[in-house]
Amino acid sequence: MAEAKLQELIDALKRQGVEEGEEAGRRIVESAQKQAEEITAQARAEAEEIVARAKAEADQQLKRLQSALEIAASQFVNNLKGIIVENFLTLPLGQKIKAELSEPDFLKTLMAKFVESYAANHQNRDIKLILPQEVQPEVLNYTYDLMAKHYGSGREHVSVGLESQGVKFGFQVDKESGNVRLDFTAEAFLDLFLRFLSPRFRDLFKTVKVG
Repeated sequence: MAEAKLQELIDALKRQGVEEGEEAGRRIVESAQKQAEEITAQARAEAEEIVARAKAEADQQLKRLQSALEIAASQFVNNLKGIIVENFLTLPLGQKIKAELSEPDFLKTLMAKFVESYAANHQNRDIKLILPQEVQPEVLNYTYDLMAKHYGSGREHVSVGLESQGVKFGFQVDKESGNVRLDFTAEAFLDLFLRFLSPRFRDLFKTVKVG
């Protein structure tokens, strides 16, 4: 009888030990599984964050590249417009004006028409013609005679050597009683023509767009 109870006690202890062991094992497995899931979730979140940062950086680089390309294209088109204007308008027109003003007969006619028109009004004050340093002797002598004809003394009303650097063709008119100066040089004519012609010439480029 006593032996039977002892056996029952032993069996009960065994069962209790096994159950506790199984419970402990189950808790260990659950804890390990939970940790594994947490590690997996953290790794997934870090991976997604890395991918998101990489994508954002790539998008920023792409935007910077697109912006740089747009700026470069715009600068190229503007430079191209400037080259076309320079070669098809400014240079040919400037060469034509200088060629005309370098002709003694043309320059003499231009000066004569201005001086005669100005001197015809007796209320106008005396003027002085200012010629380039490299003026042709033929034009210089004609200018002396022209001013002497209208003002009685030619040399006093003629000055050689324009103040502007590099001016070789044309002349300027300086009023004796004031600071008003009229410019009939090649540079002045070119500037005047470009003011009127450039806007219309540039209209040709309005359809050229960068985008």
